[in-house]
Amino acid sequence: MNKDIAEELMSCSVCNSTRPHQQKEPLQPHPVPALPWSTVATDMFEWHGQQYHLLVDSYSGWYEIDLLPNTTSAAVITKLKRHFSVHGTPHTLISDNARQYTSQRFKDFAEQWDFTHVTSSPVYPQSNGLTERAVRSAKLLMEKSHRDGTDVYLNLLNIRNIPRDQALGSPAERLMSRQTCSTLPVSTRLLEPAPEEHTAGQCPTQK
Repeated sequence: MNKDIAEELMSCSVCNSTRPHQQKEPLQPHPVPALPWSTVATDMFEWHGQQYHLLVDSYSGWYEIDLLPNTTSAAVITKLKRHFSVHGTPHTLISDNARQYTSQRFKDFAEQWDFTHVTSSPVYPQSNGLTERAVRSAKLLMEKSHRDGTDVYLNLLNIRNIPRDQALGSPAERLMSRQTCSTLPVSTRLLEPAPEEHTAGQCPTQK
């Protein structure tokens, strides 16, 4: 089955048209944390004339995409609050040095929600390889969905269930200890939570 999927992807004109053709500087990844949603990274990007916000979990690779009504600190903070209210407050949030993240309002937000805000090098954005890689994946997913006329959020649901490998499992499994139900056939056993021992310890945000 894996061979058939690989051959299908190689013959897909949409996939081939969105494949990068120019070598970029290598990204500098941050160390992978020991717990889900302990270290997350955020960034903004433009696609087809609209601004989007992205938030990615370093442990699982799970990322969220939000359309921004504007590019103010308030709009970015609102998106972050929504995801933090679902997954919890992270220990560390990584961003670049855009004004939305360096404002006093964002500093107050970090203090109120009790997380450490770390910024990447102003002259070397590749130092935040986590968001650079996630933004690239998100834009590729959005572009493919746009070109073949499929639902981008349904495609996002499906890729969250794709295992990275046998050891790591899928982003959904690493973040929530289970697969999520989608339009693809899945065993009921994979939908049942299977908490790992190390996730039952002290919350990493507790000092």
